[in-house]
Amino acid sequence: MTNRDKRRHEWTIRVADYKASGLTMSAWCAANQRSKESLKYWLRKLKQDSSSSSTHSTNWLPITVADPPSAAIINASSLIVRIGQASIELHQDFDPHLLRKIVHALESPC
Repeated sequence: MTNRDKRRHEWTIRVADYKASGLTMSAWCAANQRSKESLKYWLRKLKQDSSSSSTHSTNWLPITVADPPSAAIINASSLIVRIGQASIELHQDFDPHLLRKIVHALESPC
């Protein structure tokens, strides 16, 4: 890990501590021997980094694997995905982009 990475990691922890503390910037900085300017810089820097990386982030969904009912064994070339109460049956030639859009739509609150 480079010095730059270490500093970023340390400030990520410090910023999380500041946000969780409920203290004002001045009070937190005084208690942690940090300058208010440094805290402001890292708040801005980490916010910019997270907003630029969030457009390219991957959101993983939890899945559970259960034994299929005996009727599902008949068509072994498909996969049934359940999201909440919705079920999606996938075949070998499914479109992953379409599946991503459907899953996103099912996740979104109505």
